[in-house]
Amino acid sequence: MIKYMPISEARKKITSLDKEISYDDTISITNHGKEVYALLRWDTYESIAETLDILSDEALYDDLKKGIQQFERGELVDFDTLKQSLDVHD
Repeated sequence: MIKYMPISEARKKITSLDKEISYDDTISITNHGKEVYALLRWDTYESIAETLDILSDEALYDDLKKGIQQFERGELVDFDTLKQSLDVHD
């Protein structure tokens, strides 16, 4: 959800704004009615940045699509099975 806040109010409340927003929230900070900043939680920012990294890297994006397709087809391998297949025996 987007909450709108004038920059003058944001300036006064800057130290307590973290209590006003959750993971899905954004505070749109306005100056004379114009949106000038978007304030969001750091974990939300990191999630967006990681998503953009994946989507901008063709190889990672292809791997993601392949993984989603495998999931949709039910081609899953549990962790223990994967771990056993990777064990190297001398």
